[in-house]
Amino acid sequence: MSDGRMSEGLAGLLSALQPRVEVPVAAPDLDVLRAEAFDAGFAAGAAEADRALEPLRDQLAAAAAAYAAACRIEADTLRPVLAALVRRVAEAVLMTELKAGAAVLLPLVEAAIAAVRPGDAATLNAHPDTLAALAPHLPDLATAADPALPPGSVSVTGADFSIAVDIGQRLDDVLAALT
Repeated sequence: MSDGRMSEGLAGLLSALQPRVEVPVAAPDLDVLRAEAFDAGFAAGAAEADRALEPLRDQLAAAAAAYAAACRIEADTLRPVLAALVRRVAEAVLMTELKAGAAVLLPLVEAAIAAVRPGDAATLNAHPDTLAALAPHLPDLATAADPALPPGSVSVTGADFSIAVDIGQRLDDVLAALT
């Protein structure tokens, strides 16, 4: 019995005579497998989408920053633009008033005449259009049309003096006081 095959034969016989124990294998839950596969696929797809969108997110952030910078109001840049606009509007209003009548210039002319020393002969010089508006209001004053003067400017001159008033200069003074 020293033959090794015999012991294998006995072992095989003994093994064959033993009752077989079958371990039950549970059937896989298809819903769980399906959910796990879906979650894994979704996570992989989301990761791939994040990688693909990263450059676009950077571009969007840069565009948003550029837009915010473009919309920022710079007061120092805007101030001269608005001052120029106010000046143009004021000039347009004043010139419309000058064309409509002498009410705007009369206080300036009266102030210039008041500065003349009593007894000095004075002549009011003004642009022809301005003079046409003022003449009916100044019957006792010598006048001279001077096309070189801009509308809205007058000067009162005498032998040894000249007093100039300019509505544009007054406007400059008012705007300077506002800024």
